[in-house]
Amino acid sequence: MSNNEQPAGFWSYARRDDELDRGQITRLSERIADAFEIITGEPLEIFLDKRSIEWGDAWRMRLDSALTGTTFLIPIVTPKFLQSQDCRREVIQFAGHAASLGLEELLLPIHYVDVPQLAHDVEEKPTDEVVELISKRQWVDWRALRLEDEDSPPYRQAVHKLAVKLAEILETAPPARPIEVTSPGQDDEDSPGFVEIMAEMEAALPAWQDTVLQFAAFMETIGIETRQATEEMAASDARGGGFAGRMRVTEELSSRLADPVRKIESLGSKYWTELSTIDPGVIGIIRTASNTTLSAEEKESAQEFLEVVEQLAGVTGQTTGQLRSFSNEVGTAAQGSRQLRPQFRAIQAAVQKVIDGQAIIDEWSRMIGEIKAQMQE
Repeated sequence: MSNNEQPAGFWSYARRDDELDRGQITRLSERIADAFEIITGEPLEIFLDKRSIEWGDAWRMRLDSALTGTTFLIPIVTPKFLQSQDCRREVIQFAGHAASLGLEELLLPIHYVDVPQLAHDVEEKPTDEVVELISKRQWVDWRALRLEDEDSPPYRQAVHKLAVKLAEILETAPPARPIEVTSPGQDDEDSPGFVEIMAEMEAALPAWQDTVLQFAAFMETIGIETRQATEEMAASDARGGGFAGRMRVTEELSSRLADPVRKIESLGSKYWTELSTIDPGVIGIIRTASNTTLSAEEKESAQEFLEVVEQLAGVTGQTTGQLRSFSNEVGTAAQGSRQLRPQFRAIQAAVQKVIDGQAIIDEWSRMIGEIKAQMQE
């Protein structure tokens, strides 16, 4: 097996976590690679450097090649990991690609520091969509082990066990099963054809765009209500209303926000669920769009579809940036009122679903850009 064909693990982690743990996260990756080589006789290449664009390009290239079944993403899950947009984006985009190939076991999370929603004893569905993605995988519990001495028998045994698990996945994983679209000449009455799928997607994409615009409208309503409350509070203070006056304004604001917050929560959940559900299929469709065997009609439909996706990415990208700024403002405001804090947190959670949904759309847009570049060569 050549260096280019060897198994590879893409170590996704928050750099600050590694700094706080005195480099232990980095050393763990090295120990696992060493244990894997001892067990299998084959080296395991670990990719750690996420600072350059090549990091993401590397796992994408491997997933699109014969190396598909030997490419792992290993997220080191901590509170800071979940706070990092880059880390969240990596999990979301890798999960979509892996699912589109029928190889979801290639995402192997390590639960490094306690994230309550990921614990086995939590029965409720996680409210964080990235935690939900991770919870569906066979994640490894390292919460107690990280406190062990790295040369202690329990720690070394756990490293060995994880290396064995990686080796077993490589040994038993089925071959990639890309999502297929009925191609020209195929006689399959049960499978939709390329043109039919394009028509469905073209109808759905504007609806998602409308959802994002609705989201922005509700955010504007919340902003107006919040500014009005600020003015009312200032007027109350000027009249000598004191703490009681502030409490009255806060209670009235909480009541006015109840309905828009409920609608925002519903929109955010709907948006994320729809995007994440069809993500593997859209990735498969975009791959098929680059197929040179498509008929003239299918090529025309594919081109129209790709243009609609790009338009969606442009609109949602701009709106998502505005929502991210609004979420930061809401987070600051939440510190000032215990009564409003649950509503503000609900708003932030809903906004995060839209931001994470943008990671999916951005990946579609990136793939389309590659296809266009290839067509111009």
